[in-house]
Amino acid sequence: MPRNSITGVATAGLLLLLMGCGRDAVDPASFGSAAQVLRPLPEGQLPPGERRALYIPVYSSIYWGMENGMVELAATLSVRNISEKHALILHSVDYYDSHGTRIREYLKAPAELPPVATVEYVIQRKDRVGGPGANFIVRWSGDEGIDPPLIEAVMVGQSGNMGLSFTSRGVEIQDHR
Repeated sequence: MPRNSITGVATAGLLLLLMGCGRDAVDPASFGSAAQVLRPLPEGQLPPGERRALYIPVYSSIYWGMENGMVELAATLSVRNISEKHALILHSVDYYDSHGTRIREYLKAPAELPPVATVEYVIQRKDRVGGPGANFIVRWSGDEGIDPPLIEAVMVGQSGNMGLSFTSRGVEIQDHR
């Protein structure tokens, strides 16, 4: 094989490799509104109130019962501060797979969600790592008398010409951290 052909093939291979890496390099935690909505707490500020936790089931795929078996879904976790007076402090937003392994940590430090504000975290349809038993655990606190947040997941997908959409709501659990 002539030297120019080898160089051309090597260059094309390198370009394909770099293009593929660019797609995978996107941080899945960057999808959603957290960067625009949440306010970082000042360093060293102790978040108020007792820490509480919610478990939210999220289906990044679901069994369809047809030949292909599974349908991939996009999922949006919606965290809504329903208090008109108090900010909500989010301590952690963690994503777990079907086996109970934490696969993504969405917050590196506690952040404030203003009164009546909403923040979303998005699992892209092509992100299959969670599986049919995926879930979030959200840890939060707030001033005494704050209303608990409303936390839901909305899943949407499609198989052929049929669309799927459904929601699941968070359930309070004991905070063992």
